[in-house]
Formats: sequence, structure tokens, C-alpha cells
Amino acid sequence: MLPYPSSPEFPAALKARRESLGMSRSALAREAKIHVVMPRRYEESDCGEFARPRVDTTWLALNKALGYDIPDDILGSLVQTPLTPSADGENSTTNAEGAKALTLAEAKAGLALTFGVDVDRIEITIRG
Repeated sequence: MLPYPSSPEFPAALKARRESLGMSRSALAREAKIHVVMPRRYEESDCGEFARPRVDTTWLALNKALGYDIPDDILGSLVQTPLTPSADGENSTTNAEGAKALTLAEAKAGLALTFGVDVDRIEITIRG
């Protein structure tokens, strides 16, 4: 399995696995169903367009394209848990200030609307 995208080892591990399989960057892109320029952006941390893939979509697709199986416990941790509705049908998970708990998908969708960008361009980092 590839290291998580936030790991400093991710770019080198992705490149090493791809090359060990004799796979070109464009072949990896086709197999993972991502844009052809993205493997380079994921592998070259010193390039100006360096990017990290989303764990819940692209990272999983890259692992599959490279022949890795993702353990069930990791797959399970990537599943979003929906909010539980209260008796009146509203989401009941709120804090003292009345802020509603959001899934990552809900937060990304809201931020995309607020800033007028594509939802796939939103990256959320949680530091705890």
C-alpha cells in the first residue's frame, strides 16, 4: 500500500512502485482514471505544480491501479458517518454555539460554493 499522501515518503513510493511495474505516468493516469498530468505532480515534490491526491478518491484509485489492496480497517475509516436526525428531522449534532457537524463532503461542497471553485479543488487539513 502507498503511504498516505501527507507522508513525505509518498512521492518517492508512488514513483518507485510505478517504475517497478514498468508503467508509464500516462498508463498510471489511465488506469487510475485521473488526468494525465497528475502522476508527475504527485511524484515530483520539487515541481511548482506539486499536489497531493485526495485520500478518499485518488489515493485509493492509485493504490488499485498499482495492484495494492487496501485493508478493510483503512477503507472503513474513510467512510463518512452521516449525522443522525433528531425527532424533528433536523441534524442534532451541534456544539454550544449552534454550529452543525459536517461531513468532509458537506464542508467541501459549501466551501466550493462560497469561493466559486470546483469541489475537487478544495482540500481540508485537520490538525488535532
